[in-house]
Amino acid sequence: MIEIAKFVEQYNINDVGEYAQKLDESCPVARVNTGFSPERIAALAKKDPESLVKSPLIWECLTCGLCREVTGGQVDMSRFVRDMRELSANSGFHGTQTHGGMLITAQRLNAEVALNPERTAWITEPLKVESKKGKYLYWVGGAPFFDAAMPDLKPAALDSARASILLLNKLGVRPVVLENERFSGHDMLWTGDTKTFRSLADQNLIAINTSGASMIIVSSPEDYHTLTKSYAEYSRGLDCEVCHITEFIADHLSELKFSEYQKRVTYHDPCRLGRGMGVYEAPREILNTIPGVELVEMKNTREFASCCGTSCWTNCGRYSKLIQINRLREAAAAGVDALVTTCCECAMHFRCAIRPEAWRQVYMNVLDLTVLAASLLQG
Repeated sequence: MIEIAKFVEQYNINDVGEYAQKLDESCPVARVNTGFSPERIAALAKKDPESLVKSPLIWECLTCGLCREVTGGQVDMSRFVRDMRELSANSGFHGTQTHGGMLITAQRLNAEVALNPERTAWITEPLKVESKKGKYLYWVGGAPFFDAAMPDLKPAALDSARASILLLNKLGVRPVVLENERFSGHDMLWTGDTKTFRSLADQNLIAINTSGASMIIVSSPEDYHTLTKSYAEYSRGLDCEVCHITEFIADHLSELKFSEYQKRVTYHDPCRLGRGMGVYEAPREILNTIPGVELVEMKNTREFASCCGTSCWTNCGRYSKLIQINRLREAAAAGVDALVTTCCECAMHFRCAIRPEAWRQVYMNVLDLTVLAASLLQG
């Protein structure tokens, strides 16, 4: 197939053999699933590309980007898999959607132009926001839906959004929150539904440009990556700057004062924020500024941090849980009181893995950094 040959060359998939051992040793999925390896994907792409389109291998990949780091940027298996999924989806093949497909279906419905979902009912006192125009725009993302759709998992995604706005208000920022914001389209793009992705992107770009914002502040690493990189690649780029909430807070730490928090913590780097956007230091700067916090690094951190085990609400099963448990064990081995992250979805996946009715082979207190920081604000 011509398209696959193009992708093989574009993402240097033929070079996988040169790094096969390193890739197998570092790939989170390969470490727990002996039937999966980047080398097997590369071999099928070369010898039998038509079977690769139908293969579950491309849906088991987490697209975490670790392959790029291990190969020094030479092999980009993540983006190869992303483009293969589009071919696969167009041929009628898909991964196994979690939660009965509810999360993917909701995003497709959200792309309908005539649909006007209630997006701002959660914004109450003492939160201060603008509804129409302003310099700063806070991108809410899927938080309202996660809290409503999965109450049993206690995602607390809106807690993160509220904490972000409280921190911004403390810095004198009253951000715009769009009443017509849609899902960013991250999951649509990475599960092969580029048509729906483009529809979401086009509607969001109109809403953003209408707001007059010169900076978008984002909490979700996946939305950050999508607004910044994917929109420019598949639709058109934004006319304003985008930054993650931790970057914004880190740039204004001298204006904030926190109460003491006498705990040993470790930080989990989300894939899209770390390897995807290169943001490693800002969250650590915030943690190191909080009095009493002792930040302890896990064995695998920054560029080589392990994934949280689930990608795009797809193929979350036994192997995902093993990956999550391994990461939580890694945190426990660091001798910490809590694992802190800056991604509500990472936090949800970890909390799911430690539920008593799930696996719970290890327990770890999982905290959202913005929620922690906001709870410790003084003055």
